[in-house]
Amino acid sequence: MSFEAWKKQTVMHNSHHPQIRYASRKVRAFTLIELLVVIAIIGILAAMLLPALNRAREKGRTAVCVSNLRQIMVALRLYADDHQEQMPPASYDTGNQNWPKILGSYMPQKGVDLNGSGVNVAQANAVFTCPSADSTGYPGFQNYQIHETYACTGAMLGPNSGKSFPTTSLTATEPRLDITITSNPVETPVIIEARIESYPQTQSSPDCRSNCPWKSYAQNDLAMAGPNSCVNLDFRHAGRTMMNIGYYDGSVRAVTFPQAQQQMTDCLWNGELFAGTPCKNALGKDVSD
Repeated sequence: MSFEAWKKQTVMHNSHHPQIRYASRKVRAFTLIELLVVIAIIGILAAMLLPALNRAREKGRTAVCVSNLRQIMVALRLYADDHQEQMPPASYDTGNQNWPKILGSYMPQKGVDLNGSGVNVAQANAVFTCPSADSTGYPGFQNYQIHETYACTGAMLGPNSGKSFPTTSLTATEPRLDITITSNPVETPVIIEARIESYPQTQSSPDCRSNCPWKSYAQNDLAMAGPNSCVNLDFRHAGRTMMNIGYYDGSVRAVTFPQAQQQMTDCLWNGELFAGTPCKNALGKDVSD
């Protein structure tokens, strides 16, 4: 076939197969009703998912709090081993630092500032701050401003000057030999979660009390109708219904307000079990074995 014949045949063939032309595609926008429906669906899904996400986040914070308390209990044991079995004094009084700062050798503080007077005013290690502590227990402060959220019980308080164990005369300014704790170590609370110190002159500082004695403090709180009425104790977990506690045996457990109300006694809180002496809870009930 000659080139001219081939060209003619090709032209004739193509004439029977014209090029296909596509109509231009029109872009259709959402109507207002459709847009509102989509927004409503997103809102419903968010409402369903956010509570679950918040619960998961709080569980994470609770786990961090438990880890904090475990580290604190280990540091207390290390301190006692290095100081003739004495636990650190609880309070600032008589020139002493509070116990979180005394434990700075085992959990370094956020810098050291002697303030020109030999008094260490640096913040305690972040392990002394529960991530669930908020403006409910520390009004006027944001989470990142809060420093210390754990207090010790009477089990870490020493005898007043001139007193010796067994005694109900305890002070925050004297160290205590850990062998003088005579109550069940598994049930004896040592470190608890606390609110901002209730005295007006101290509320400018985002810290809780260094110690929470039984009389007039823990006893009064646990005699309240519920955890939201507490002034010193802070049930800040699980929807503000539970508190984590570090016990003398080194364990850490969570308790609800009703459990603490029924199970905690003056004997356990102070680490003193006297022969023949009744142990009463905050409601005045004798729960001695």
